[in-house]
Amino acid sequence: MLMVQKHKTGLAILSVLLLAAGVAAALVFDRPGEDAACTTQFITITPEAPACGFALNQTGTFTWNGQTLADPLAASYVDDGSGQKAVPAGKTVLFPPSPSGRFRIVQACEGTGADALCWQTLAFDQENAALQNTFAGRYGPEHWQSWAPDEQHVVLMNTDEGASWLHVIDPASGKSRDFPGDDATENWTIDPHTLTWTGPHSFSVTVKTCAQCPTAQKEIRL
Repeated sequence: MLMVQKHKTGLAILSVLLLAAGVAAALVFDRPGEDAACTTQFITITPEAPACGFALNQTGTFTWNGQTLADPLAASYVDDGSGQKAVPAGKTVLFPPSPSGRFRIVQACEGTGADALCWQTLAFDQENAALQNTFAGRYGPEHWQSWAPDEQHVVLMNTDEGASWLHVIDPASGKSRDFPGDDATENWTIDPHTLTWTGPHSFSVTVKTCAQCPTAQKEIRL
């Protein structure tokens, strides 16, 4: 009788573990047909080179798995005398997705060359097949990112004339916060590889606030 009870207990534990594994698997978004590069590298999309389910045509229409996300995808805007007119993207840059695969940062670039300016930064939500405009510096972010444990925020960084900024983005809404902020009285030089999440809504990072200043830890709470 004791052996039967132990056997039933073992089956019950196994069932719970399998159920938990099934739930965890359901939380990770499917990535059909994607190779490892799509989940680990920064991928350039052009009209001649679709990848990872994304495509961009000659007129700037941007699609994902056949669904139109933007028509056209605007890399920037010009004033043609009658108002602001979109400049269609000539290429896009896909950042690696968030850990679950739901979110991804996308840059829209004016041209196709290596020196093309990627003015527009967007957040892609796979669950809703939607793009949100966001901001990560005038010329766009560096090819680096750090996702919060709960994926409610992603940190990007950009540099300009020796100064650095962190841009904390809510990928679901596109809302962003800058560190240092517009009212800051000091410039930061940031080592992004020191960024450590200390909670779902807080992180620390090493910065210098002047050329002769020692490095210091900045604690950021969102």
